[in-house]
Amino acid sequence: MLIDTHCHLDFPDFDKDREEVIARAKEAGIKYFINISSDYSSNLKSLEFAHHYPEFYTSLGIHPHYAQDVDENILKRIRELAKGNGKVVAIGEIGLDFYRNISPREIQLEIFKQFLELAEELKLPIIVHNRNADEEILGLIKKFSLKGVFHCFSGDREFLREVLHLGFYVSFTANITYPKAKNLRAIVSETPVEKIILETDSPFLPPQGKRGLRNEPAYLVYLVKELAKLKCLTEEDIFRITSLNACQLFKLPFEETKPKIAYPIRNSLYLNITNRCTDNCSFCVRFYTDYVKGHNLRLAQEPDFEEIVRELNDISKYREVVFCGYGEPLLRLEIVKKVAKYLKEKNAYVRLNTNGQGNLIYKRNIVPELKGLIDEVSVSLNVDTEENYHKICQPQFGAGTFSKVKEFVLECKKYIPSVSVTFIDLPEVDLNKCAGIAQELGVKFRIRRLGQVG
Repeated sequence: MLIDTHCHLDFPDFDKDREEVIARAKEAGIKYFINISSDYSSNLKSLEFAHHYPEFYTSLGIHPHYAQDVDENILKRIRELAKGNGKVVAIGEIGLDFYRNISPREIQLEIFKQFLELAEELKLPIIVHNRNADEEILGLIKKFSLKGVFHCFSGDREFLREVLHLGFYVSFTANITYPKAKNLRAIVSETPVEKIILETDSPFLPPQGKRGLRNEPAYLVYLVKELAKLKCLTEEDIFRITSLNACQLFKLPFEETKPKIAYPIRNSLYLNITNRCTDNCSFCVRFYTDYVKGHNLRLAQEPDFEEIVRELNDISKYREVVFCGYGEPLLRLEIVKKVAKYLKEKNAYVRLNTNGQGNLIYKRNIVPELKGLIDEVSVSLNVDTEENYHKICQPQFGAGTFSKVKEFVLECKKYIPSVSVTFIDLPEVDLNKCAGIAQELGVKFRIRRLGQVG
């Protein structure tokens, strides 16, 4: 399933073949379209489309180019049209355009502010157009409690950080496929995929290979291919993750998936065998969402051996099988050993992601029991000092856990072929000191990005 979160199919560009355009999009996998309003007449057309086509939704708003045409009556009418209308999923496209300045800046600022007030009143997300107005847009948005998306994102790294800090999504268009868009592709690479949604901005910005032609929603697949390449994910991953993002932001109909025991990301298969953990890390994704890379991992109950094995039908297509999920796998040591033995009999490469507290859990050295079953272990040490570990990870075993985890790593070196320690790039964590810890332990070092899981 794909969602084109920003298209303008009400434009005259589509008058001659709109039905064919929609049919091609559906054939390409587009399930939902959000038709974006720009001037007042397009608000009416978009609503008409949304009520005519079951798969269409709309935003209502006025593009900054037309801000000077907005009066009190238009704002009142848009409020009436949006209020309680299930087909209206956002206020937009609104914002500031200080590049072309088709409407005077003072008017743009005032109308943008009024639409922000309307979005907050109606509890709807906003779709933001921003061109050469980073400081002014952030200054206004910070005065409200809003969520939304910066469409056709083209800001720099600092602006991206600000936008993500506010909890906003960003959307990219097929202009990331253009040969000269190297800086933009670098921004895409730095953006957590959990904060990306897809758009075509049809009829504008067709992908490379279609330039000079009218863009249309079916071409969203070109964007998917480029994103998959930039994010080192599969196209299926991009489909799944960005669709979930869009459904959650715009409250689109979404069929809740059953909690996953085995879930693929890239060419790895992960095993979610428990949601329990002996840490209570302040940054842990479990406290914020049921999903990782579009997979529901909130288990209703812990699976037994037979349930896990039933999920392992075709492991040969995966580079590795990883014990990971939404908890500490070694809390189920016997299951880990039994499943790992099964996997090794199938010639699978087996990795274990752990917080390194297994010996504390069982009050004995369990690492020798993993010999021959686990090919690689990755220990989440997370921080740089005992003090930070106690404060941020909040281990149930209390003071001294940090040192015990390092001892666990040293034991792993004796029995496991490949061992690494990972750390989180939290502001209070000195990553140079973390690298020194890994060097001291004589194991591989890896940084995990805050908010980027899986």
